[in-house]
Amino acid sequence: MAKIPASIGALMGDPNISISSSPFAPGKVILKRPSFPKGRVPGHLTAFLIRPGECAGRRGVVTGPRGNPIPQTAACVRERHRRGAAA
Repeated sequence: MAKIPASIGALMGDPNISISSSPFAPGKVILKRPSFPKGRVPGHLTAFLIRPGECAGRRGVVTGPRGNPIPQTAACVRERHRRGAAA
């Protein structure tokens, strides 16, 4: 395991680095360099933003279009996006 000589405050304040936990190694921390600036949404993803109150109360997972489990909120937003594109 590599050690990094940096403070957590400096890392959390850096917009080019994100900190998350590993789903494969509980208790381990991962430093990532995001593909777009922190706090900004790329143009091609703006249609998929979950607005406040949209699909509220959805919990759990459902089977996605490729047979993979996805959150119910994501399925709701996808369905609304598809209806908006068809209209």
